[in-house]
Amino acid sequence: MQDFENSVKIIVISGPTATGKTALAAKLAEKFNGEIISADSRQVYKGMDIGSGKDLSEYNNVPYHLVDIADPAQEVYNLGRFCRDAWGAIDDIRKRNKLPVICGGTALYIAAILDGYRLPGGALPPRTYDTPRIRQNPDAPPSFTPPFAIDPLILGVLYPRKTVRERIGQRLDARFNEGMIEEVRKLHEENNVPFETLEAFGLEYREISLYLQGKCTFEEMRTQLLNKIRQFAKRQDIFFRKLEREGHQIHWLKAGREPDPEQLITDFLAGKKIAEPEFRLCDHQNPPSYR
Repeated sequence: MQDFENSVKIIVISGPTATGKTALAAKLAEKFNGEIISADSRQVYKGMDIGSGKDLSEYNNVPYHLVDIADPAQEVYNLGRFCRDAWGAIDDIRKRNKLPVICGGTALYIAAILDGYRLPGGALPPRTYDTPRIRQNPDAPPSFTPPFAIDPLILGVLYPRKTVRERIGQRLDARFNEGMIEEVRKLHEENNVPFETLEAFGLEYREISLYLQGKCTFEEMRTQLLNKIRQFAKRQDIFFRKLEREGHQIHWLKAGREPDPEQLITDFLAGKKIAEPEFRLCDHQNPPSYR
């Protein structure tokens, strides 16, 4: 069991795509003297702004980490680097007596923090007859182990599935109007990111890359992209249910407001016992409808 008495308190804010996680995280971080750590596998890349949903204008004056730290034309950001960067950011933030607020929807990254992933790496140990050898990559960085325990309060933004589907469509069209196609074109033509690399980033970057190569019409691209983003939201839904079944308590906030996230965080930071969530996503096929 974790030693919560000596662990670092963190806030984790997640939920399906297009549910307003960033705005909520910025609001709460500002309220509680926090700094945001992005848990998004594409927001780490420079120039990938609209398609990855950085929404930097929503941060106001709240400091943020793990955004714009990699070059998509030259680097492949992976789980190992995320773990080192994220735990380093948590350590830095807490040493300055501020609150680490992790926000994002990349399931693997969130699970890596919550479950304390340990990643093997480095050279193999000397061969002996009585010590089993652990197969590792000798060219990889040294093995990573979380440097301290965490005590997380997990908040999820909850909307009925129909509402999420509608919000995805609205947000997609808004991003087209903001210049998302031109963003991908610039990444390819000015930043020298190959189409193959852009396609590997998936979703917006893949489908728009195919469109820019003349492999589909705009309407075909939009329809395909809308379907894939909605499928992605379903996969996120499966991930949250899995977290709950594995024992992680997620406090689902209806439209990001109910129960009051500020009160939950206030009680959590004060060391008060937080009541178990009344609603668990894994117990329902579809979130209940509400206004």
